Amino acid sequence: MTVPSRKPLATPARILTAAADHIERVGLYQGDHLWQPGRMGGTAPCTVLHAWERGVRSVRPRWSVRGEPWDTFQRALFDSLVLLSNQVNGRPVSGVRWRKLRLTEDAYRRTLLWCWGGEPGRTTAGAATVIRTAAALHPSDGDHGTTGYLVLKNMV
Repeated sequence: MTVPSRKPLATPARILTAAADHIERVGLYQGDHLWQPGRMGGTAPCTVLHAWERGVRSVRPRWSVRGEPWDTFQRALFDSLVLLSNQVNGRPVSGVRWRKLRLTEDAYRRTLLWCWGGEPGRTTAGAATVIRTAAALHPSDGDHGTTGYLVLKNMV
């Protein structure tokens, strides 16, 4: 028997909406150094990658839950990463890019999210808009029954 999760159902749209809400609340981090541990946290400005990770954590099932909620979560996790990285890239990300750099797909896509906000002229409102646009590409009640999805280990 599984214990019901108290968190919302994991869908790409919910992950991305939570990410947009977070970045609107704390702001987009821009600076000379992207990693400043002493200045990070739940209220410090963040990168798009950090906001996405906060969105992922907002729908992750409880550890005591077993079975289908985790399968659904894994599919939503990967779908949301693909949607958002394609959105910040301006078009679908080609597999040639990460293979040429000898990176895994998830590492390359995360790098896109990490670096996107560092470009001159990026704003918090622009980041939230990009994230919400990606969320709109996948409805919250979308079917996650696709077989053969990629399960990424230790993503968050």
